Amino acid sequence: MTKSPIDMNYNELDRLLDSLLEAEKLPKSIIYKSDQINYRRRNKLGIMIKAFIRLVQAEIFYMTYIMKRLRPLKKSKNIYNSLIKTGCLKSLRTYLHLAKIGLTDLMRSMEGGFDNKIFTHFAVATMLYDASFDVPVCRKYLKELDAFIMRDIPIKTKDEFTALFIESVEYLKIMLDETTFETFKNYVKIEHISQLMSIYQLSDKTVSKDSLLKITFAKGGIASLVVMRIMVPHMNKKKRNAVFELGAVLQLIDDINDMKEDLEIGIQTLPNQKLLNYNELKQLYFGTVNNVITKCDIDPYKPNGTLDMLCWFAEAILEKRYGRYTTKVP
Repeated sequence: MTKSPIDMNYNELDRLLDSLLEAEKLPKSIIYKSDQINYRRRNKLGIMIKAFIRLVQAEIFYMTYIMKRLRPLKKSKNIYNSLIKTGCLKSLRTYLHLAKIGLTDLMRSMEGGFDNKIFTHFAVATMLYDASFDVPVCRKYLKELDAFIMRDIPIKTKDEFTALFIESVEYLKIMLDETTFETFKNYVKIEHISQLMSIYQLSDKTVSKDSLLKITFAKGGIASLVVMRIMVPHMNKKKRNAVFELGAVLQLIDDINDMKEDLEIGIQTLPNQKLLNYNELKQLYFGTVNNVITKCDIDPYKPNGTLDMLCWFAEAILEKRYGRYTTKVP
């Protein structure tokens, strides 16, 4: 690679993303559609009780593991205060809540499990990486992170921020087997390119439907897949693709939930640009859930906490939020 991705234009990033997805044999689009979920769900009260219990467990996990891991960063008060002010810590908290609340049963059903220490290091490294995009005082690290992720060039800056990031990555390298760690690195490259491409969503130029689809699917798909991959290292190709596609559609649903906020700050998404209608979104979601059930060998007649809560959350967002902020597309 002769040119750093951070210096590439949109078309160059687009071609690079295509090549990375092809190398990992991950889909560029979602073809699964359905009118209903072929899955027996728990009643709503049962889902809410289980979600509440998981929420308490996730909060205990956050205070016990994440906050302890972030203590060294408090020495850099300007950075730590900026992470709080810009909502990075809040986003991390929400992210790990959703992972620990929603993904644990899916991990177990695929012969994996939730490792607290691995997830802690992964979550902290992810938050610091996101901060290099979202927090003004942290953007000085972006070029080094770009070189580290894409070309394995060591990070030279030495402070609390980089030390914490490097320690977390090194922990993952030690704890994951070589093949899983290499796959993890390849997935992070895809996430990095999709993040760089997502900057164009803030452009004053209209982004096409195909471009928004590619960015959304790559971002959401990899975000779900990378967590599942480190917790379920031996997923086969069909399971990896099914998780990737589910994550892509969940990113669409997240964009629906954030539609009002995204419009206010000028971020272009498929829902707030009215490029997807309600029925298409619902069919995509139902289709990908059915695909996960089939490809991941999940018993559709046995309630599964992950699918229970995802179905409940997704339908609530689709029904209550999507119609509120947009007009349905014909």
